[in-house]
Amino acid sequence: MVMKKIACLLVAFALVVGMTGCDAVQRKFTRKPKTTKMPRIYQVKKYEKTPSPELYSKHFAYWQSWQSEIIQSLGENAKKDRRCMDEILMQLGDMQNMLVKEKADELGKHIARLRQIRDTIYHQQIDRYNRGPVLTELEKQDRLIKKDFSVSKIKNYLKKSFDEEPAAEVEEGK
Repeated sequence: MVMKKIACLLVAFALVVGMTGCDAVQRKFTRKPKTTKMPRIYQVKKYEKTPSPELYSKHFAYWQSWQSEIIQSLGENAKKDRRCMDEILMQLGDMQNMLVKEKADELGKHIARLRQIRDTIYHQQIDRYNRGPVLTELEKQDRLIKKDFSVSKIKNYLKKSFDEEPAAEVEEGK
């Protein structure tokens, strides 16, 4: 008899706790309606961006970083290799857009060669057999670009504005 009373009390207690607990849980996880606020209006200031040695230097530093990254870790991770090559080409493209036509064409030759390397990385698995030639070409391009396109050597070849004659784009297939 005592056991029945204890069992009934436990069931009643469980029901009371369960009913109050569920409501609290439901209130806790139910989204509250959003209050509408007045939209804020900001005046957007237009900045004039012109090619400058500082901007070129930034892209050159990013290019160096990605270039050294792929040289150090080529073949370890295919996804990382692809990302490095994409970033290298993007930074070199930005550098090329800041240069006058004749200097941009010179850089375009290096970009074309690096695109060929990118295609190799995308379409072949880099292993110990084909890592050597790809790595040699990456190191060669690294030396040539550092030698001819360092910030100190291109100061006289920067465009006055981005609206000037666009740099000759190098075709993807070349």
